[in-house]
Amino acid sequence: MARTGSHTNRGFYVSIRRLVELPAVVIWNALFWTYDRATWQYDLMVIAILSFIWLTPPDLLGDPTATGPGLIGLILNYIQ
Repeated sequence: MARTGSHTNRGFYVSIRRLVELPAVVIWNALFWTYDRATWQYDLMVIAILSFIWLTPPDLLGDPTATGPGLIGLILNYIQ
């Protein structure tokens, strides 16, 4: 009996399906914050949030109560 290769094709389609579903799963987990504490995904999300808070200039957000150039502006002024 000759093999037709259906087993290898099924594995190929399963890997393509996982490749397509992976970004959706990552976005779902990030939006609903489903990662446990002390995991690298949780740490990465915390780093992203803190870097946005610290590195975004107040003028970019249009905050009327914030003054100054922000952290990046202060660093650039210090370097010059």
